[in-house]
Amino acid sequence: MNNSLTPFAHERLDVYRVALRLFSDVEEIVRDIPAGHGDLLRQLRRCTASMVLNIAEGANRGHHKDKAARFLIARGECGECACALDLLHICGLASAAEVESLKETARRVAAMLTGLIRRERRLAEPG
Repeated sequence: MNNSLTPFAHERLDVYRVALRLFSDVEEIVRDIPAGHGDLLRQLRRCTASMVLNIAEGANRGHHKDKAARFLIARGECGECACALDLLHICGLASAAEVESLKETARRVAAMLTGLIRRERRLAEPG
């Protein structure tokens, strides 16, 4: 991905790249999980993908309030991802170390999104 040639704002964001890595790492874990846990796996995949997609959508919106709203949704999806990872561990489908590593990346994404939300809200204020 050559960021100097892309017209897409999301490809210039570090949070997008970190969220993509989280998505990729989650996909690696869920591929090895045996059948019978489809609902949890679909939910984990959905919330992780939604997090990345909302980051991209927010970055490419034109108004600061729209950007902040999408980044807020992405942060919520990030929290859902962390919860689903806890459930994987409780169900014995992922080790504590695997879950903690993924949750650390999720925390990093959430922190970066918090900064973006604050920035966009500040820029949306009149004056």
